[in-house]
Amino acid sequence: MLANKKSLLALSVASALTLTGCFSDDDNNVTVPPVEPTDPVVVAPDAPAELGLVINANVVDSVTTDVLNAKLSFLENGEEATNIVDANGNELKVVDAANGNVVFTKKADSDITEVTVSVTADDYIGKSFIIDLTAAEGVSSVAAQLALVKANGEGVTTVAETVGAVGGATSTAVEAASTGKSGAGANIPAGTQLLDAAGNAISGELALSVSGADSSSSAAAAIVPAGLNAADAASTAKSAGVANILMSDANGNKVKSFGDSEITVTMAVPATTMINGVAIQTGDTLKLKSHNEDTGVWSDEENVVTIGDLDAASNTFTGTFQTNHLTFFSSTVEIEACTSDISLNVSGDAVPAGGLYVQFASSDASANSFIAAGSTTTTLISAEKAKRFGISADATASVSIVDVNGDEWFSSDGEVAVCGAVTATLVNPVELVSEDFTVIAACGDGQTVDMSNAVVTYGLEGKAKSVAASSGGGSFALADLISQREYQITVDARTPLAGETTIGTTEILADGTAQQIDLRADCGDLTGGN
Repeated sequence: MLANKKSLLALSVASALTLTGCFSDDDNNVTVPPVEPTDPVVVAPDAPAELGLVINANVVDSVTTDVLNAKLSFLENGEEATNIVDANGNELKVVDAANGNVVFTKKADSDITEVTVSVTADDYIGKSFIIDLTAAEGVSSVAAQLALVKANGEGVTTVAETVGAVGGATSTAVEAASTGKSGAGANIPAGTQLLDAAGNAISGELALSVSGADSSSSAAAAIVPAGLNAADAASTAKSAGVANILMSDANGNKVKSFGDSEITVTMAVPATTMINGVAIQTGDTLKLKSHNEDTGVWSDEENVVTIGDLDAASNTFTGTFQTNHLTFFSSTVEIEACTSDISLNVSGDAVPAGGLYVQFASSDASANSFIAAGSTTTTLISAEKAKRFGISADATASVSIVDVNGDEWFSSDGEVAVCGAVTATLVNPVELVSEDFTVIAACGDGQTVDMSNAVVTYGLEGKAKSVAASSGGGSFALADLISQREYQITVDARTPLAGETTIGTTEILADGTAQQIDLRADCGDLTGGN
């Protein structure tokens, strides 16, 4: 009987619990209706504001112009940049560019006129570039081609060795060296201290890399970091020989100095190098400069390069010096600097809408510049920058003009004088078409966001990207497309889109037909995985 009472009690409680949620708390037996969900408030985000001058930088192979997976570090006056931002206003200090392309600008309230970009890529010689942040009135975007040379490309030799370190010092002597016109070497005694930039000891197994380049050709000039001379330098130096020495552990920690120790470095110096109008000979000394890839700054070294024996086979002398740190080194000679603007006058076919790249290459000068659509006369390098880059008054170089895909529009017949005006007759080598491309960003209820100030980049797979010019109303001009080729297009809407992004992508076939991309704007009406 007791068990039965408990069962009835349990049933009674269960019934009460089951029925409680179905009735109001009064005795009128009124059903409470469920709460109706409210529709999300749809508010279209603000249209992105107009940007200042946009820099479209592409890191490419110096020979093929194929884009490289690269790391770019932005620097101002030897420190991390504080005035460089992406299209959405995010500060850029270090960027890993999987497709070699970075689009950036400077902060609206910044008055800087240039930025140094230190660029590295696996199996290539790292290099610093100085990018001008000014442009002629009416120019909204400028392209910058950042060309890197393969570590063992033509005229360049790189050797590698493994270094063992115990207690922050080398356990045995190590030598890594190459010979010939691109020769360079490093001799590190046993017991040499190995310190990082902060002075901390580094131990374990380290990788040592030593690169040299032929200074009698364009090879060495192509790897010398920009800004060899300070703008206010009393004299102008030109590179005469190079050695790039890097050492790091498995975690990428770099050896930057040797404390109280010194190592011996060698570099090939062409026998044609002149000092005060006289060819160098054994026993002469050259000044030495070093470039810190982490700061982008050149420094004068106290030590000098002593010219050793002549290698008749390569017609080079071996230059030798001691140093207590690692970086890019260049022996130098004084020159009479070019004091004229280096300009380009073009005729023939018109410069296309996407502009063209100009490349100078010789032992005297290595430089890349850009000419905008429709240009007939362009200042490529100002007189002030010619001095900074170590371009002499009598410098000569081979000149080539190519488009974004590396197709050649002009090539000089050998080397020509470049201090002053250079002339070129352009010939278009490919059939080009243009297309209108419309970007539409819409909310769920059909409201649209003006995409006139979005950033649209496009290019062939594996090649440099171009920035499309805005025509207003969300319409953009895809210029200089090679007919019947497929192009990859990336749109940075610069406003929130579905998927917590600002980016949309698509592909088109270049056939002259207008194209469109539809983007789902995040207007506060997105839920769940939509």
